[in-house]
Amino acid sequence: MLNTAAPHNRTRVHPDRLAEVSHELAAEHGARLADLFGEETDSGAVRLRAVYALDGEQRYAVFEAELEGERFSSLSELDPAAFVEECELYEQFGVRPSNVRRLNRVLVPPNRSDAFPALGRVRRARLARDYEPHVVSGEAFEFPFGPVRVAGWESLYMGLVTTGEEVLDLYLMAWHKHRGVERRLTGLDPERAAFFVERADGLSSVGDTLAFCRAVEAIGVTWVPEPAQRTRAVALELERIYNHVAAIAASCQATGLSVGQARVEIVLEQLLRLNAAAFGHRYLFGVVRPGGVTRAPAAGPIASGLAVILTELRGVVDGLMSTNSYVDRLEATGIVDAERARELSLVGPVARGSGQDIDVRRDHPCGPADRAPERVPVREAGDAQARIEVMTAEIEQSQQLIEAQLPDAGEGRAAVSGCGEALGWAESPRGEALAWLSLDESGRIRRARLRPASVRNWRAFADAARAQNVFTDIPIIEASFWLTVAGFAR
Repeated sequence: MLNTAAPHNRTRVHPDRLAEVSHELAAEHGARLADLFGEETDSGAVRLRAVYALDGEQRYAVFEAELEGERFSSLSELDPAAFVEECELYEQFGVRPSNVRRLNRVLVPPNRSDAFPALGRVRRARLARDYEPHVVSGEAFEFPFGPVRVAGWESLYMGLVTTGEEVLDLYLMAWHKHRGVERRLTGLDPERAAFFVERADGLSSVGDTLAFCRAVEAIGVTWVPEPAQRTRAVALELERIYNHVAAIAASCQATGLSVGQARVEIVLEQLLRLNAAAFGHRYLFGVVRPGGVTRAPAAGPIASGLAVILTELRGVVDGLMSTNSYVDRLEATGIVDAERARELSLVGPVARGSGQDIDVRRDHPCGPADRAPERVPVREAGDAQARIEVMTAEIEQSQQLIEAQLPDAGEGRAAVSGCGEALGWAESPRGEALAWLSLDESGRIRRARLRPASVRNWRAFADAARAQNVFTDIPIIEASFWLTVAGFAR
């Protein structure tokens, strides 16, 4: 049996030194900001936590700063990746950076702040006065799209700023989807909480729940049976495969290739049926739980069906990549260059499509569930084609990882108990998923922080849209990012 807790260290700093520490970590250790969040103490003060990934050293560093007032030194002035979290901190706890930069609405809708419970004792009237609406000036105008879009798409408002057809700017409003999942987890035991965690971002249910469970297991120094670890790996790679296939199908729809879309969606349906046959649920809910897994995979359907399904997919993808009307639409569309990907601390296929060689399975391994591919697929172009190519290569690798893990996969759960705080992580289909957990003396949740991969990557969507694109390129970019609004506005 293996302990799934991997190394991370915690250091307390003065809040005025947070920005300095961030700059030192990036300059001297190549660290990337993985998360920034708050927690209210018993005295009513706010404790900030900044999580940094030191991928080359295979560890995370967590810096804690307890605020003496309502201001802290801004991290986003030197590290743009922190801006969204700084907005969240203001909405949820009423603390804000000491600079004068305007904050955006992230989770709480404008003029309705009093109707949304916060994580801390924040005065909502002040939030309403501080908010400044987005303003479009000059000859440009805003083309509104959403929040209700086509059937099957999540609620998301896109403000496309244009003078005609070219997209000059784009801003997003995702608060229509906010459900307050982190607040709902407070007071629950981890077993009950896992039910809600896997529904916070349903298309990444395995990855997000695995990160949460690893935090639970790290607190209790739990030894998870190795067969259960391998079952988690099989479920995680099946989740990666069907998500990447869904992204390819969406790219066909965005480029008007109805025949290609239909063929890929047939493959997607076959994969979802395979999930149900192997684990009892099309989207793999109910598999990963604290201490292990609830069931072993049915090896027969996977062994007999997966290779056949992916052989069909391979033929379709080869046809797409030799179709000029498909490749021409993806090439040089939605570019996010390597420098911007580093600045925003992007993760997953979006980051790897922009030259970032990062993968939590390799950089922060946690036992056999994180058996990394021999070589992480990386592309340099940073466009929609590069992101789709990364996903296609990862499908092949996931098949190999499943075949390697399946013979030794099985059931098993260890008892989980204890109190304290810990960080958990996993490489979900969209990239690094994090979960910070604080359990009280009774083993119930005092604070749960969920950071799905979409939280990191949506902030690059506007950059991709502004890169000399027109209206009809936006669905292509969205398909190649393949993020979820639920994973952002949890």
